[in-house]
Amino acid sequence: MINKCKIGGIVLIIILVLIGCSKTEIIEENTVRVSDSDLFEGELKKLEPHMGLITGSAKIEYNGDKDFIGCKYEIWENGEITETSDIFSTRIDGEFDGEINISLKQLINNELEKSDNMIMTTSLGNENGYSSSTKYIKRFDENYGYSPYELTEEIIVTDDSDISVWGLMASDDSVFSQEKTIEETAEKVDWAIVVKVYFKN
Repeated sequence: MINKCKIGGIVLIIILVLIGCSKTEIIEENTVRVSDSDLFEGELKKLEPHMGLITGSAKIEYNGDKDFIGCKYEIWENGEITETSDIFSTRIDGEFDGEINISLKQLINNELEKSDNMIMTTSLGNENGYSSSTKYIKRFDENYGYSPYELTEEIIVTDDSDISVWGLMASDDSVFSQEKTIEETAEKVDWAIVVKVYFKN
């Protein structure tokens, strides 16, 4: 009986230590945790291509002294940034536990041909509500193959720099490899859009 109590006590201590480490990692001040998420999940995933959408989503957790979270995008062409634009920012008062969702939709003109532009809708939200914005961006060459860059590993960084959370890569080559980071991949393809979040006062 005593041995069982000792074993139970040791197991409980290990669990508490693991939980404590996990919480410390999450709530460490001025730290951002970013991980992959899905805008469409389960059976709904089947509908995504039929709606003419290219989508991306990332979960964001933050604890720090910054009052606002913002998002922006960069257009890359032939390995260089050719356009940068803010999307919007929203007040968070030092804490955020929510998601950023992005969708790109091809436009059709009056002649039923593909337009040179796409609509990009971006939203940031949590259980308290969300903010969103819609922008027109110039699309990549319609003959390019394309693929979203989805995070395969969790990112934990400080809040003093821009954080890449999603990207769409397009290339004249039918096959291209996903590099370690979104920026490294954008440098290797013919066209890319990179979405970033940042924190500010």
